[in-house]
Amino acid sequence: MLCAKVRNWETLKTFWMRRWMRTIPSYLVALLFISVIFKRIGSSDFVRYATYVQNFFSQHNVSDYYPVAWSLSVEEWYYVAFPAFLLLCGLFFKNRDGYVAATLLFIALVTASRIFFGDMIEWGPHVRRVVIFRVDAIAYGFLLYLIVQRASNSRIIFSRWITVLLIMTTVLVVSINMQMLSGNEVLLEHAFPFASAAFGSSAILAFLSFNDLLRPRWLYGACIYLGRISYPVYLFHLVVLYLLVAWGLVHGLSGMFLYLAVVVLCATAFFYGFEQPILSARPHYKSSTTKLMSSPVS
Repeated sequence: MLCAKVRNWETLKTFWMRRWMRTIPSYLVALLFISVIFKRIGSSDFVRYATYVQNFFSQHNVSDYYPVAWSLSVEEWYYVAFPAFLLLCGLFFKNRDGYVAATLLFIALVTASRIFFGDMIEWGPHVRRVVIFRVDAIAYGFLLYLIVQRASNSRIIFSRWITVLLIMTTVLVVSINMQMLSGNEVLLEHAFPFASAAFGSSAILAFLSFNDLLRPRWLYGACIYLGRISYPVYLFHLVVLYLLVAWGLVHGLSGMFLYLAVVVLCATAFFYGFEQPILSARPHYKSSTTKLMSSPVS
């Protein structure tokens, strides 16, 4: 939204630099580690992973040895596509309602492409984890942000949105279960993006409504710490798992606790030793735009 409001190349460039410095260096390090384990350094699969195109139109890799990378590709291409889309739509609107309309249009266009061009026979690898069919996933979060910003001054309206989204989630989950029982998998597959978005939005709003629970400093500090290490946990949890399995150290409950401890320790060391210096070096928006930086994607 910041890029759409300011509408200049410098702001968009700063946004991209901040996002890419946050996501790409850490990803490439994790990719190198896991590629060494599978002896895939320099392979065509490695190159596609490194350029986020292994799942752009479909699953292109011969060996999907780093399966969590599909969502990271969706994220990176969203950062390219959605700001540009907002800038284009910004030529035709000047207020917050326009941002809502633009986001809904973006979601509608991706949904239409999924419905008309998605391979529902191979839905998992060729639709659910494909960039062009799932690039709208983060747009739901942006839409939720716009809704929360509008409702933040009214507790009543805020509560209503929680209620509405919880009802939506319940209805969609029940509908999906009914379709599973009736064997209509295609309808289930079409409903999945909406059900997952409704569930995630409901959960976020529910937690926001209990924000007062974070007032104890130790709990707030714990949440901040977990947020900082969440990205390296996501990137390296498979690396740790593969190594521990190869070394025969994952057995029973003790093996699970060992795995969790190693993941947390590695993620902590990686954040403070590698990520934090990069985050500190990111460019800042110009002072004239700092008031617009409340967007969660800034």
